[in-house]
Parts: sequence; C-alpha cells; structure tokens
Amino acid sequence: MAERSSQKVYLFNCDKTYNLDVVEKFLLEVDEKHGLDISIEKLNFRLNSMAEICENIIPQLQMDIATFVVHAHESRLSINEENAGIGYAKIYRALLEVTG
Repeated sequence: MAERSSQKVYLFNCDKTYNLDVVEKFLLEVDEKHGLDISIEKLNFRLNSMAEICENIIPQLQMDIATFVVHAHESRLSINEENAGIGYAKIYRALLEVTG
C-alpha cells in the first residue's frame, strides 16, 4: 500500500460562530482511525475583515482541505451560485481556488 501524504486542513471561523475545537477533535479522530496524516490550523476572523482574508491571507496559504463555519440565519446560502458575489461567496471562492 502506498504511503499517504500529509494533508493540511484549515478551519475558518467567522465571528467565532462555532467552537472549532469540536471540528478539530472530529478530524483528529478520523485521522487516527484512517491514518490520513493531517495537520490542522484554525483561523478565526471578524466579518468586517473578510475581504482582507479573501484577498491577502487565503491566497498565501498552503492547504488541501478547508472547513468554513458561517452564520446560517438566512433562508439559504448562495455561496456556490454563478452570480453570487457578496457575503460568504467571496470566501467560498477564495477557498475553492486555493484547495482546487
């Protein structure tokens, strides 16, 4: 069996919406069970700094997987629609670009 390469996972949290420790614990349990060799970084940011995160921080990061926690009080999130260019769509697109 081929040796698995290390996977860099970033956890993004807008306005500390959710306790990322829970997500990190889950990922570490999956890693231990399946031998995925993951390393995890957490990045908390404020909603008013999202443009800075999308334009200057995310493009500089090396990551294989990203998890993004959002406020979900809306009836739907249009993050992956073609004409969505506001709100969380910006960070979704930045993360999609970096992770491929």
